[in-house]
Amino acid sequence: MKILLVQLIGKGGVQVYTSQLANALSQTNNEVVVLLGQYLINDRYYSKLNAKIIPVKTYPSYIKMGLKMINPFTYYNLMKIINRERPDVIHILFEDILLSTTILFLKNKYPVVFTDHDPSFHEGERFFSKFNHGLAKVITRKSDAIIVHGERMKEILVNANVPKDNIFCIHHGEYSYYTQWEKGRIKEEKSVLFFGRVEEYKGIRYLIEAEPLITARVPKSKIIVAGSGNFEQYKKLIINIDNFEIHNRFIPDEEVADLFKRASVVVLPYIDGTQTGVIPIAYSFKRPVVVTDVGSIPEVVDNGKTGYVVPSKDPVSLANAIIKILTDDRLRAEMGENAFQKTKNEMSWENISKNTIEIYKTVLNK
Repeated sequence: MKILLVQLIGKGGVQVYTSQLANALSQTNNEVVVLLGQYLINDRYYSKLNAKIIPVKTYPSYIKMGLKMINPFTYYNLMKIINRERPDVIHILFEDILLSTTILFLKNKYPVVFTDHDPSFHEGERFFSKFNHGLAKVITRKSDAIIVHGERMKEILVNANVPKDNIFCIHHGEYSYYTQWEKGRIKEEKSVLFFGRVEEYKGIRYLIEAEPLITARVPKSKIIVAGSGNFEQYKKLIINIDNFEIHNRFIPDEEVADLFKRASVVVLPYIDGTQTGVIPIAYSFKRPVVVTDVGSIPEVVDNGKTGYVVPSKDPVSLANAIIKILTDDRLRAEMGENAFQKTKNEMSWENISKNTIEIYKTVLNK
């Protein structure tokens, strides 16, 4: 089988996701070709790739819509490459409007699979972002198969009138990729890590409200916030600024390991959401998590074993769960080990690639 993976836009976590899936698929008996926007090509991501990478030449944007590479020539060039490669199946890893449209022009020639990382909009998203991604999703949901990362996400698509038989659930893969930058023994601190882009739907205000409760019980603890986005609006909510360490910027791959090794617990206080790559990173560094009961996020947390699941918008419950982990060294170590084993057993890219290939075969049999 000849598999064509396509990602033209999206950086950070989605780049890692695409590369890890491509690396795993390339270890099978199938032929794998990866089409990447030329600015996404980076050798560090594809160190295990036994496949061909084709850079897609991107032309300057004529239309400023919040997405890069919206230029018809980019997609005309893409169609030529696809027709030259003649794949058995095309797999879109990250949507954009013209990519989705272009691929579906070829739908009668090639089966199309689409990984939908976020089937619903998030609270606080801007209108223009909703428009861009909404239109792309409407188009891409006409694919022959859609992969989502949780059962709740599948329900969202079913409620949006996507045929149930076209939806397949494969949980997010592990992110041990980041462990290559571990620097010997980094001292673990009694700190709480919030990692990722700062967005309203991620509920950081509730972590800020929980901080006085946490530091009252664990005086030497602190909150580390690491990620780009508008953090200024949250500064006025902070009571004890000395208990916070803020890295309000995009975090390069080589800095991720230090942040997770220093932290005792990783917290996702989301008020809305579908899935996340932060939990697989935490598990790879043997760090327990505290998450809220939103979207498919709790589906990858064994409550009481790899972390805790608490109600959203509840700073007291959030603080209590964090305090339990910070104050019990044995519990924290056991949870971290359980989390690490979960990545090896349930979240391995080898298993994910096998399940993905079965979806390709299902589509081809249709």
